[in-house]
Amino acid sequence: MVKTPEEYFSGQSFTPPGVTGAPSALSAAEQAFVQKYLGVDALADLSIHTPTDAIGAAPGAAPGIASAPGVEERENHSAPAAHVAVSLKTRLTTLPTVQMVSFYVREQIFLLPVCVIIEVLRHMPLTRLPMAPSFVAGVVNLRGRVTPLLHLDALLTLDQQHRYTPESFIVVCGSEEMQLGLIVDKIHTMYMLDQAKINWNAEAQLGASADLLCGLAEVNDHLHGIVDPQMIVEKLLEA
Repeated sequence: MVKTPEEYFSGQSFTPPGVTGAPSALSAAEQAFVQKYLGVDALADLSIHTPTDAIGAAPGAAPGIASAPGVEERENHSAPAAHVAVSLKTRLTTLPTVQMVSFYVREQIFLLPVCVIIEVLRHMPLTRLPMAPSFVAGVVNLRGRVTPLLHLDALLTLDQQHRYTPESFIVVCGSEEMQLGLIVDKIHTMYMLDQAKINWNAEAQLGASADLLCGLAEVNDHLHGIVDPQMIVEKLLEA
């Protein structure tokens, strides 16, 4: 039986990330983002945001779902900790099955591997960045991590309305180098997919968003793109 995202995440015992908001604690990617779009002075003015509205929880409920280093280990008990030099696709192709969360961006369904998800949150206030590309909604200091919030509709679809409303969800994902908040319309469901259902070399079929997707997965006779946060970080820093 396939669990809903609410059932899966509520069943995890995750530990919130450490709070290390000082500029000296920034990773190389975070430093590049701050210097390019925010500025150290503005960073110092960002208050740490600790949301309490996790997916499936009402306002004022228990703290939001935070990540644990063990998420990927639960998919592959023998796998070492992820290293930034190894691509997400390379790591996932070594697994017999890959657990994915599906979500809507406008009317389209996309997938994201569970091993890169840190937490799933509801709409939150953000700081706008006038100098950033239009696909950047803004930035938050999320539990001490500089976290850009990005319009996935602008990155993955032809819809350029860049909607961010109180009904929006934010899938927080990334690596030790950079944390991202991906703005989606709705969380769909959870899948455990065999490698036979995934095409990791589908560049010709991916279309305009090929540079942000690492593969295609067949789900119920439909093909859905698999989003790669590492590729989005590269696009963000190159924009």
